[in-house]
Amino acid sequence: MANVMVPFTNGKGGVGKTALACSYAAARAHEGADVILADTNEGQQTAMAWSAVRAHNDILPKVRVQPANTREALEMVGRCDVLVVDTPGWNDKGTLLLARKSTFMVIPTGPSPTFDLAPTVKLLHGLRAEGIETWRMGVVLSRFSNDDKIRDSEEELARTYLREAGQGQGGYTVLEGSVRNAPAYGAGLAEGYGLTEIDRGRGLADEARGMMNTISKGVSAALQKLMRLEKELGAFRSNPGKGKERDGGRGR
Repeated sequence: MANVMVPFTNGKGGVGKTALACSYAAARAHEGADVILADTNEGQQTAMAWSAVRAHNDILPKVRVQPANTREALEMVGRCDVLVVDTPGWNDKGTLLLARKSTFMVIPTGPSPTFDLAPTVKLLHGLRAEGIETWRMGVVLSRFSNDDKIRDSEEELARTYLREAGQGQGGYTVLEGSVRNAPAYGAGLAEGYGLTEIDRGRGLADEARGMMNTISKGVSAALQKLMRLEKELGAFRSNPGKGKERDGGRGR
């Protein structure tokens, strides 16, 4: 995949946006992709701090992290294979601008129906109302319990909640799996590691790789669809008469 933009966003803070954005950037860099991580959270710049610690600890591969506002982030499209955007913990016009230009938008949510899922659904509904296609948005279940039994229960509740919320909206995509709220993840991130680079028991790195691969599948599917739509639009513009013939001469 080349020239894709993947924002990680949710108006609700504390759902793991930065952890996932940094980890996805590192995972793609491990695959040999040219990656830029744009940190648009000007108030905190947590991704910038993670990058500085990573560089200090000589962790490879290096990940380019650059501070940016929304306009500057959009100007980075095409400068690398993968542009990852870490957004602030609130929604504004910048969120919509990124959504319109994104290949695939990752929306992390925590397990609480009141404090996590409800704000996530509000964001999904808002993006849908602005014409953002549901296949360009993927919800990641993040910061779920580190206890397997509790996590299974939280995941079932969250998937049911989001499935019901998506009825009448074309359905919302909830990506497979979930990310644990594991202390080892937090400790590793503080040292500059991505989630896929942290394996301190319980197969945490493997679980994280599974989630990063699932995100990449969503990005790839969205990219293929966008390219197909662009090709169809180009064919129509070069020969608009064919479109009229298909419509029985009425046009659109």
